[in-house]
Amino acid sequence: MSFTYSFPRPALTTDAVVICGADILLIERKKDPYQGRWALPGGFVDEYEAVEDACVRELEEETSLSLSASDAHFVGVFGKEGRDPRGWTVSVVYLFEVSQDQKYIVAPGSDSEAVRWFSLAQLPELAFDHKEIIGEVLRGFE
Repeated sequence: MSFTYSFPRPALTTDAVVICGADILLIERKKDPYQGRWALPGGFVDEYEAVEDACVRELEEETSLSLSASDAHFVGVFGKEGRDPRGWTVSVVYLFEVSQDQKYIVAPGSDSEAVRWFSLAQLPELAFDHKEIIGEVLRGFE
């Protein structure tokens, strides 16, 4: 599809905040940028793909956790300049709350070196603006 205007456009991404009790699911990035750093599962939205569908696709690709788009709760849109060193990106973020049973079916996928549950009280250094995103989610629980 071609656009009828020539304004610059950002790349559209999505991130999944997956919570189980007081724990959050993070991936260790396999590739640059931020190779080796922990991050929220997520990635780029494919052309003509619904953002919610992209979120659950990326979540499954990176963590092996298969959830439904109907489980996604909208958190917000994050597009601050400089959030991604690869260029201008805007991320649509969704929250998923999972049960203890679902907590143990995660495994690293194509873009992740490792997958791990972290206590929300003891987060590692995070890639991108993911600390800010998690903070926004936690403010919603206050």
